[in-house]
Amino acid sequence: MDVRTCSRPGCRRYADRTVTVDYGEQLLVVGPLQPASRRGAIEGSYDLCDPHAERAAGPAGWRVVRHEPGRAPR
Repeated sequence: MDVRTCSRPGCRRYADRTVTVDYGEQLLVVGPLQPASRRGAIEGSYDLCDPHAERAAGPAGWRVVRHEPGRAPR
């Protein structure tokens, strides 16, 4: 089994979300854990635990899109 931990320094929780940052579009996308993010195949992506993913926010003026299974993006 592929066990992945949160990317936040000092956090030892299991990661269950991937956050992808698009600096050019000033966009932060929070979604389900992506298989490729661990290997660095998705540039600007970080694996986060549920509490850190819920608090993820970009700088002032950035858009945040959250994709959750079974829910419409908010």
